[in-house]
Amino acid sequence: MMTRTCPILSRLSGTALALGLSCIVAAGAWGQSPQAPDTPFVPDDYLETPRRPGTETIRFCASSASALQQFDRAVAEEIASLLLLETEWREIRYPFPAPPHDFQIALSEEALFAELNNRCDVFTGFAMTSLTFPDWLTVSQPYLTTRYVLATIKDGPATLEASQPGVRIGTRLGSGADAVFAAYIGTNAEPRWRRIPYPDHRALLRNLDRGSVAAAFVWEPALALAAAEGDGPATWSLMTDGPGVPDVSFGMVMLSRNTFLRELIDQALTEMTASGTLAEITETHGF
Repeated sequence: MMTRTCPILSRLSGTALALGLSCIVAAGAWGQSPQAPDTPFVPDDYLETPRRPGTETIRFCASSASALQQFDRAVAEEIASLLLLETEWREIRYPFPAPPHDFQIALSEEALFAELNNRCDVFTGFAMTSLTFPDWLTVSQPYLTTRYVLATIKDGPATLEASQPGVRIGTRLGSGADAVFAAYIGTNAEPRWRRIPYPDHRALLRNLDRGSVAAAFVWEPALALAAAEGDGPATWSLMTDGPGVPDVSFGMVMLSRNTFLRELIDQALTEMTASGTLAEITETHGF
């Protein structure tokens, strides 16, 4: 895949890029002075003075818990290529078994803050499920939008309304779809469906495949991810009704002191969208 050079980006001189990226270093570590009151509390012993590999490199990070890792890396490398910069890619290890086939980065605010201060300029795969973000973060424009769907086995009922009374509908516990479906059932005086929550997408889709539930509210990319590993049905159908669940969009986050870098990344994402490169990467990775 060839990078298409953006006229706006190509006019950014090496001097300007170096000046902007050096600002990431010049700010120094938060740990060198008392932490601002709006930042997560992290003991100074865990905050380092950043030692960047060079002003021509962007350090992108992703959580080992996220199913978006390989897609995010491809997007990050294309961004760096457009900006005429090098990429340093780091996987931040999640210390516990990760929820399978999911998009959670599974890091606390404190851990995310420390990683952005110590090892990362940019953290990818940040679910933009909130309209507000803490003041210590700045967020890029979305680079991927996904949805929840109501999946059933191949040739199953076309709609939720067409399913039998008392039918079991699976959800992933704690997901946006789980909350919406629970509220939807609660509005009916005599609920027609039984909500069956599962701890993760693997358990949810295995039970859909076994017929333990008639349908499942699921993050759509998890269907293909699970099928590739034998964790769910190889084929499925999507019901066309049911309660609407908000889409899940993803952005890249940086510390708020790095607004110049965020602006560069937004410019690159805008160009990638206009040229079709972002759509090409998205399709290649099955999202």
